[in-house]
Amino acid sequence: MSLRTRLLLIYGSIVLITVSVISYSVYAGARRAFNLWTNQTVDLVTGQLRREFTLEGDDLARRAAVIASSQPVRVMATALSAPGGDPAPYLNLAATIAGEQQLDFVELLSDDGTIISSAHWPARFGLREPWIAEATDRRGQTPSLRYMETPDGDQLGRIVLREFTADSTSNRKFVLLIGRRIDSAFLRTFVLPEGTRLLLWQQQGSGTGSLQDASGPISFSSTLKPVIEQSRSTASEARARVRLDDSPGTVSVVNTIPLMGASSRLPLALLVVASSRRDLNYLQERLLRVGLIAAVAGIFVSILVSRWWAARISRPIEELSHAAQDVAAGNWERKVEVRDAPADGTTGDVAGRDEVTRLIGSFNRMTDELLRQRDRAVQAERVAAWRELARRLAHELKNPLFPLQITVENMMKARQQSSPEFDEIFRESTATLLAELNNLKKIIGRFSDFSKMPAPQLQTVDLNAMLREVTRLFAPQLNGPSSNVRVQTQFTDGDTRIAGDPDLLRRAFENLVLNAIDAMPQGGTLRIATSSVEHEVRVEISDTGIGLTEEETRRLFTPYYTTKQHGTGLGLAIVQSVISDHGARISVSSHPGQGTTFRLEFQRPSAEPALASRV
Repeated sequence: MSLRTRLLLIYGSIVLITVSVISYSVYAGARRAFNLWTNQTVDLVTGQLRREFTLEGDDLARRAAVIASSQPVRVMATALSAPGGDPAPYLNLAATIAGEQQLDFVELLSDDGTIISSAHWPARFGLREPWIAEATDRRGQTPSLRYMETPDGDQLGRIVLREFTADSTSNRKFVLLIGRRIDSAFLRTFVLPEGTRLLLWQQQGSGTGSLQDASGPISFSSTLKPVIEQSRSTASEARARVRLDDSPGTVSVVNTIPLMGASSRLPLALLVVASSRRDLNYLQERLLRVGLIAAVAGIFVSILVSRWWAARISRPIEELSHAAQDVAAGNWERKVEVRDAPADGTTGDVAGRDEVTRLIGSFNRMTDELLRQRDRAVQAERVAAWRELARRLAHELKNPLFPLQITVENMMKARQQSSPEFDEIFRESTATLLAELNNLKKIIGRFSDFSKMPAPQLQTVDLNAMLREVTRLFAPQLNGPSSNVRVQTQFTDGDTRIAGDPDLLRRAFENLVLNAIDAMPQGGTLRIATSSVEHEVRVEISDTGIGLTEEETRRLFTPYYTTKQHGTGLGLAIVQSVISDHGARISVSSHPGQGTTFRLEFQRPSAEPALASRV
């Protein structure tokens, strides 16, 4: 991954994380604040309902006192207190009072509960209400809840019972019942904050009950049932978050208010205060949209900023990286231009500049020092090579020159002594001279061959086929009666074709095989193997001979270095030169007594490999 990409990811991540943290903080803070506000709203509405419920009860009690002491009611009480009083003239009195006082329930009853007049069901005239006689509170002070019988069925109402007489001297008692229905009309009398609904739940038979709001009956939400059941079974308030219907954004915080009857253990009904969370949902969606827009905008800005900043930072670093690759490839004269360099082209004093500029300056100084060290090393290597060449030439030429000197001296002595055997001595001496001169020619020829290594003439070469030919070439020598060397081949089935010079490669392989055979004078195993890995073909030539020490392994490819008694030290140097000219690598691993393995790695590119230059 490039530096520009990493910087882009870093800047983008920072912006994304920052926007996410801020958005989440605002989101969570708004959610907490809205939840607090919602709960406070529910508490305020609940308190308001309780106060208004109490005020309405007080109003009913006052109305009951006023109606009981009104002239029409007193007249009725006086008339009916007399023996033989007829209630028929007062049949519609309750309806008149209900219209004047805007009441839903008005009944005038005798002390035993017999209905004298009923506003909500006139046809019940003369019927008896047993619970009136059993009521314990008939002073008109405490309103109570009760289901009242009407022509349309039982209706929940809040009623007040007021006992009265015709006057203080009368012994006959009458009862006034007044009240209002608890229904949708009752819910419409409350002024609620925006987003708040007031619902009424009533038990109907053995079912789940009915639910209505200010506009009328509504469907019963399944998520509301557990809250209703909890509040009803415990006769206490319950609060929860529920979905009142299937519409989106209808999640509300609900709080139930049990409406208890005068003598019931379970509530007759429940008032449900529901505060909608639609505004919170809208706020959350708005925050999410704003956060998403901010994140996208921030990432876009971060891309622009990071591209500008990354280009400013990474461009010289990328150039420095390419320059380092060029230096690693051998171009030691590569330089990197210093930003804001002086007009004269010098690097100037970079000590006080930024880190990248100082790094470029250090790189340029390093390449300058490498060039100087390379020049010194090349000069030293040339001197050492000439010294080694002189030493090897002296060593190689000394061996044949000494016999030449002895032969010439013997011929001179024989001539001076006029030996009768001079002719015989002359023939033997000339034969010796010719043999040693021939050795000198061979030595000079080997040095000449090494100095005139030809450039490879590239063509397609199958390494498997070539190694099989080399193996067949040495087969007579290896299969002879005096040979204890066993050949083991392991050629890959993959493609082993490379671009190479068949003559030079064959000569190199023959040299390696011959070295392996020479390393096993007591016999052993010669192993030749090939393998193909992706764009590379590998060759291994190993033996189980005497092996090499670490020092010998390190100097093995040095020209004129040899571990053989009669070697010139040029064979493996020539092999390394051939392999290097083919753009390949050669390495050796060996331990004393464990044999030696030569590994050759040839590239198999689509284009011809670039040949390494020889110094």
